[in-house]
Amino acid sequence: MAKYMIRLDDFCPTNNLKKWEPFFSLFDEFNIKPIIAVIPSNTDPKLMSCGTYNVNYWPTVRYLSSLGYAIGMHGYEHHYQSKNSGLLKINNRSEFAGLPYRMQEKKIRSATAIFKAEGVPVFCFVAPAHSFDHNTLKALRHQSPVRVISDGVLNKPYKKSGFNWIPAQLSEAVWQSTGTWTFNFHPETCSEKTFDDLRKFVEKYHRDFVQPQELSYKPYTWFDSVREFWLIQSRVFIDALKYFLRSTLSATKPHTVN
Repeated sequence: MAKYMIRLDDFCPTNNLKKWEPFFSLFDEFNIKPIIAVIPSNTDPKLMSCGTYNVNYWPTVRYLSSLGYAIGMHGYEHHYQSKNSGLLKINNRSEFAGLPYRMQEKKIRSATAIFKAEGVPVFCFVAPAHSFDHNTLKALRHQSPVRVISDGVLNKPYKKSGFNWIPAQLSEAVWQSTGTWTFNFHPETCSEKTFDDLRKFVEKYHRDFVQPQELSYKPYTWFDSVREFWLIQSRVFIDALKYFLRSTLSATKPHTVN
């Protein structure tokens, strides 16, 4: 039987909270404890334009934590500084991947200090755009107490590189026969249909949701390594094929003369 979790990304002081409230109401109704990816010092201009500044941002984060929500360190500033897709090859933009270790170390140290000053315990690390590298992991080991990574493509939680990994595989609620699955949503851009589909799924399968803090982790095996490599490279190939087809179709499309 499959197990499910939910992760919400991009919680920051300038959220449009009306887009987040339906999620929180759903969680309260069915006693679901999600991962909330909290940005400690947001400078992302897109997120800064979503709503008015929330002077109660950190009290709200502390309140969510008190409900049993797992708080994730969602980077430091959510400011993309490279086009490196990192270990998982999902998005070619990153706040961390490809940057020198000292720069990443400073970001993790600064983020850790903010959460500590605000009295918010951090359960896991959530890289913006799913993009991070080995230097990010090294910085987390040296500059923070965080030992859980919310990311990955396998269908089970596992231990690897000194961290516990909770894969974040899906951007919509989809039934699975086995495994442990994280549904990853961005409330600021989530459509009404996507949320309605989530609500219907939760209504039907809410007993199959688990708390991130209660997970057990299995050792990362050679088979996991092969499967992970295959899953990542398959996606890279599919993305490259889609890009090639779009470029080809664009090049062969007839141009009209005005």
